[in-house]
Amino acid sequence: MSNSEKQIKGQAKGHNGIIDYEIDVADDKVKDLKILKHSETSGIFNQVIDKLKKSIVDEQSFDVDTISGATVMTKSILDSAKDSIKEEDVHLTPIPKKVVEHQTTRLKTDVVVIGGGEAGLVAGARVLTEGQNVILVEKNGYLGGATILNGSNVTGTGSEVSKKIFGNSGDTPEHLAEDVARESKDSNYPDLTNLMAHNIGSAIDFISDFAGLEYQKAQTQTIEHSIDRQIELPTASSYEFIKKVSKAFEDKGGKVILSARVEQLTFDSKGNLNGLVAESDNETIKIKAKSVVLAAGGHGANAKMRGAESEGIDYYGPMTATGDAYSFNSELKLKTHDLGWYKIYPHGVEVEPGIAKLTTYASKEATDLGSIYVNSKGKRIVNELAPYTDDRDAILEQPDRISYLVMDERTWKAFYDLLVLHDFLPEEIKGFFDNQDKKPVFAKGSLADVAKVAGIDATQLEKTVSDYQGYAEKGRDPEFGRDAKFLHQFEGDTFYVVEQRGRYATTLGGYSVSPANLELLDESDKLVPNYFGAGEVIGGANGHDSMPSMMNTWGISSGYVAGEAASKNADRLNEVGGQEKKIVSLVGTNASKSYNRKLLHSMRDLFDAQTDFEICEIKDIPMFNEDLLESEPQIVKDLAAKIEDADGIVISTPEYDHSVPASLKSAIEWLSSIEHPFTDKPVMIVGTSLGIQGTVRAQTNLRQILDSPGVDAKVMPGSEFMLPQAGNKFDEDNKITDSGSVDFLKSCFNKFLKFIEMDKSLASE
Repeated sequence: MSNSEKQIKGQAKGHNGIIDYEIDVADDKVKDLKILKHSETSGIFNQVIDKLKKSIVDEQSFDVDTISGATVMTKSILDSAKDSIKEEDVHLTPIPKKVVEHQTTRLKTDVVVIGGGEAGLVAGARVLTEGQNVILVEKNGYLGGATILNGSNVTGTGSEVSKKIFGNSGDTPEHLAEDVARESKDSNYPDLTNLMAHNIGSAIDFISDFAGLEYQKAQTQTIEHSIDRQIELPTASSYEFIKKVSKAFEDKGGKVILSARVEQLTFDSKGNLNGLVAESDNETIKIKAKSVVLAAGGHGANAKMRGAESEGIDYYGPMTATGDAYSFNSELKLKTHDLGWYKIYPHGVEVEPGIAKLTTYASKEATDLGSIYVNSKGKRIVNELAPYTDDRDAILEQPDRISYLVMDERTWKAFYDLLVLHDFLPEEIKGFFDNQDKKPVFAKGSLADVAKVAGIDATQLEKTVSDYQGYAEKGRDPEFGRDAKFLHQFEGDTFYVVEQRGRYATTLGGYSVSPANLELLDESDKLVPNYFGAGEVIGGANGHDSMPSMMNTWGISSGYVAGEAASKNADRLNEVGGQEKKIVSLVGTNASKSYNRKLLHSMRDLFDAQTDFEICEIKDIPMFNEDLLESEPQIVKDLAAKIEDADGIVISTPEYDHSVPASLKSAIEWLSSIEHPFTDKPVMIVGTSLGIQGTVRAQTNLRQILDSPGVDAKVMPGSEFMLPQAGNKFDEDNKITDSGSVDFLKSCFNKFLKFIEMDKSLASE
C-alpha cells in the first residue's frame, strides 16, 4: 500500500442497527466503499448500496442524493463517511454533477403497473406472457415493497409444483377457502377468497416457470392450515423471489422505472382512465396505457390513516407504506372497505420505539421444542401450539401487551439459527444481551437471573416452570391442553427469555373490486374502466386475520389475475382502434425562439392526456417554389401524411406586419399544391404575441388562407384563442402562468374536440 492509499473504517447507524464500512482512498480520491457488516433488511440493502456507491465514486463526494425508500440508512452512511474522511485529513475534489434540466418524458404502453412489490411484478410478468408491452412504476429506489420484509412462504394449493412436493395430499381450493373462512372467523369476502384459492395453483406454476423459481416444502407447516400446503424458496427469503422475478421481467422485455412517485392519473376526452403522471428527480414521466394495474401496497406507515386497532402495536413494515394510492385516486372516488383492519402477529421484538422485527419462524420452532409463553407475572397465558391468533389475543389481553418466550439452551440454539436466517445478525443479537437496560429483552442465566432482566415475577416463574416440567413428565397439560407431542421438558439450569410483542406491517382492508377480474369499483359500485387492482391495496380475500403464508398467496394470485385481466382489456381496446383523437399541431414560424412554440408545448402538457397531441415544425421546409413541384421535398410529404392521418389540426401563428409569417404561408402553399391534406380537415387557430392584440389580424389572415381553393380546411368558427403579452405569460417549463388564460384555452380546446366529433357525425350521415 502506498503512502497515499488509505483504508478508512467507520460506523453508521442504519434503520436496524450499526453498519460497519470501509472507504478505500488513494491520492485523495474515493476508489471504493465496502460494507463490512450490517443488520439492514438484505433485500433492500443489496439493491440500494451499489447505487449509492456508484454515486459517491462518480461524484467524488459524500454529498450525493440518498436513495428513495432507504433515506434513513443511506443518509446515515453518507453523513458518517463524510466525518470519517475528514478525520483522516482526506480532501476530495468533487466532480460537479451534470446539471440536468427538468424534462418531461412521454411513454406509451399497453399496460402500466403501479407498484414493484410481489403483486405488481407478477401482474407485469403475466402481461408480458400475454404478448403485451408493460411498464412498471415504483416510487422507491428498489423493488419489493412490503414483500421484501417477508419470508417466501406461500400456499401451493392446486399447483403442479405442490404436487411434486406433497404428492396427492388431498388439498383442494375448496379446502383452502374453508381454512381461510374458519381462521378469519368468516370475516373474509368469499368471492375474493375463492378467486385466490382457485388461482394460486396456476399462479405458482406460472411464476415458477417464468422466473425459474424452485419451491420446496416450507420448514414450518403452521397449525392454522389443516393440511401441509406451505412451500418456500431455498433461501426462505422473499428477496430471492423479487430478485429472480424482476430479472426475468426485464430480460423478457418489461420496463422498470424506479424512484418515480405517481402523482396523478390521466383520463381521455370521455373521462376513461388512460394513464398516469409520475415525478422523479428533474423529470415528469407521463405514461399512456390501455390498462392500469394498481399494486401500490398498504397504508400501515401512515399515522394519519391508522385506526384504533393499531394503537400501541409495533410496526415492522416499510416506512414507505404510506397509502399514496388514496391520494392520487381521490378524483375517482373509489369504494373502500375495512381500512382499519391490520394483520397483527404475536412474534416480534421491539428494536426501537414503535418498530419491531419479526421472530415468527424462530418462535414457532421454539414452541415445537418445548418453550412456553409467560406474562410479566410469570404465568403461562396460552397453549403455545395453538394458532397464532390465540397467542396474539393472549398477548393483547396483557396490561403491558408483552409476553416472554422461556426456553432452555437446547431450544435457544434452534431459535438462534432461525433468527439469523431471517434478518438478524449475530452481532445484533449479542448486543441485545449486552444492553440489558434497553429494549428488546434478551436474557440468559438462571430463572432468577432472566426474571430480573425481564421484570418477571421470579417466584411465580419458578413455579410455572416447575409445573410445566411436571406436565411434560406426565404427558398432560391440564392448564391449556397442549399436545403431549410437544410437552418437552426443559434441560439444564440455563434459561433464555425473549420478549414477544404484537406487531403489524400489513393492512387487510383497501379498495373494493369486482371478484370476476379485480376491476376496481367506485362508490356507486360501478366498474372503473381500464383499472385493475392487486395485492395489499385490495383487501378482503383473507378477512380480518390472514393465516401464515396467505398474504403472499394473495399477492401472487391477485397479481396473476389482474395481469391477465389488464392484458385482455388492452387487447380489446387495441382491436377497436384508438379511442383518443390524434391532434397534429404546427409551429407557425421558422424562428428558433418562439412564444408560439411555447404555446403549443403548453397545450400538449394540458391536453396530451385526453388526446394524442403531436407538435410539428415547419422551420426546415424550404420556401415554396413552383419550379420544385416535380421534386417535392420529403419533409413536405411526411408532414402531409401526418396531417392526413390526424383527426384535427392546431396551428399556432405569430403576427408579422398584420399577417402570418412567410414561412407558414409557404408551408401551406406546399401543402396545397401536390398534397392536399387540409381538405375537410378540422382546424383550430391559436396564437400569442408580445403585443396586446395577441395575433388577432394574423389569425384573420390565416382563416382566409385556410379557406382558399386547394386548402379547403374546416376552420372552427369563433372561440379564437389569442394570448397577449407573451413575454410574461410562460414559466421555464413552457407552461402558461395565467390561470384565466388556461381556463379559456381549455374551453376553446374542448369546443374544438366537439367540433371534430360533429364533423365526423355529419360525414357519416
